Amino acid sequence: MEHIIDLDALAARLQSVMGEWRRWATVSLLTWRDEAEPWPQTIKEVRSSVQVPESMGFTLQKHGSDDMFETVVWTGGWADVGFLIDGEVYSFSPTFSDAGGAYGAVVKDVEDFLA
Repeated sequence: MEHIIDLDALAARLQSVMGEWRRWATVSLLTWRDEAEPWPQTIKEVRSSVQVPESMGFTLQKHGSDDMFETVVWTGGWADVGFLIDGEVYSFSPTFSDAGGAYGAVVKDVEDFLA
C-alpha cells in the first residue's frame, strides 16, 4: 500500500482532542496494524510493537447509551467509519491526501456522532 498518511502525526494531533471527547463518550486506546507482519496481522494497542503502521483506529461509546463509533484510518488515504445509533448502522469511507485532511475528516466524523 502506498503510504500517503503519516499515522504517527495523525495520532499525535488526535490525542489533543480525545480528552474533550471523553466528556461525552468512553474513548478506546488507539489501535495499530503492522504492514510488515505476516497475514493475518494482529491489532495492537502498543505503537512501539508495530514496525510499519498500516492502519490506526479507535472506538467511542456515548456515556449512558449503546451508541458506538468506530474508525480505522489507513495510510493509503482513506478511513473506514461506522456508527451504531439507536440500533441503526451507518458506514462510509472518507478519503484524504495528507494527515491534516485525515485529522479534519476524523474530527468531523466524531463531532457528527457526538452531536
